[in-house]
Amino acid sequence: MRISQAYLALYNALQACGWAAVLGSLLYGAFTQPPEQLYLAAGYLTKLVQGASLLETLHAASGLVPSSPLMTLMQWMGRSNVLFCILDPQPQLHASPWSALMLGTWAAAEVIRYPQYAAATLGACPAWLTWLRYTMFIPLYPVGVVAEMALMAAALPYLAVRKPYSLEMPNAFNWAFSYHRFIQIVLAVYPFLWWQLYSSLLRSRSKKLKLAPPKDSSKSQ
Repeated sequence: MRISQAYLALYNALQACGWAAVLGSLLYGAFTQPPEQLYLAAGYLTKLVQGASLLETLHAASGLVPSSPLMTLMQWMGRSNVLFCILDPQPQLHASPWSALMLGTWAAAEVIRYPQYAAATLGACPAWLTWLRYTMFIPLYPVGVVAEMALMAAALPYLAVRKPYSLEMPNAFNWAFSYHRFIQIVLAVYPFLWWQLYSSLLRSRSKKLKLAPPKDSSKSQ
């Protein structure tokens, strides 16, 4: 086994364990804690595994995996923006049902995706796991995106008043940036960007799960 192959298998296995812990924390918390405590139960682990997934951009850029570095980075930034810049700094959003729903759909998708990647890297991926990988995103991805957009929309009043991550004139750079306006723009284009990624996954699904054409029995006789 090559070192790169062993590294990718280990990385994906660790990510699978991390997201499984997130999902387990959410499920356990749903039965033992009030809803407003769910983010506190799973937030730290989510930040840890999501932050570590930035490595996937380097994997793509270095050729370890046949993915687009730009597309991988955009997907990471989309999630990380909602998690690190919107949800985590605003305690009033921690109790939102959208918060638990977003983390839950992320975790449910990743406990399938990462094991499939790890098994495929080792050349030992069962067909049922590949089917799950290229099927469960169909309901999970849209639900997760709706939750992300709902959290960004709920954060707009806070962003308008507190103005975090913004730069106002006058300043030494002679340039202004409104994070509040940036999120408004992101909300406007999010459905279109999401559809590009979603349709790409649907095309990948049709290729990965395509059945072999049936044999013509008349030619074998």
